[in-house]
Amino acid sequence: MEKMRTNSKNIIRVILIALLFSIFNEVTPQDKKINDAAKIFLRIEEGIGSATVDKFSSFFSSKNYLSLSNGTNGYFSANQSFYVIKDFLSVYQPINFKLNLVNSDSNTPFASGTLKYSSNGIRGIALVYISLTQIDNHWRISQITIK
Repeated sequence: MEKMRTNSKNIIRVILIALLFSIFNEVTPQDKKINDAAKIFLRIEEGIGSATVDKFSSFFSSKNYLSLSNGTNGYFSANQSFYVIKDFLSVYQPINFKLNLVNSDSNTPFASGTLKYSSNGIRGIALVYISLTQIDNHWRISQITIK
């Protein structure tokens, strides 16, 4: 009888531990959206830092607002955005790019950072602002400002 009580207590402990583990490790849809936005910002950081637009071009929306320090301003399609950013980064070659502020837990995630670049041998610094918008339940880039 005593052995049966001990086994029952052990089973209850295992169930409670499993329940607590599942509660604390549960990923809600909101958490997934936050993680997805953070991952996109990470890809953008890697892509701009290495002048490899391919790393984040799949996240361009069909209509992106670009404002660049070379005077480019306006709305561009995903394909146009790819080439506009690629051309910009070929002239303003990144030395280092780091996102200093990332807000991925809102309805309009945004990030900002500092781009250190070299253009014709002259080093410069530009501030970068990026925002995302949700389209068809996926995060897409809505704006990139590099000034």
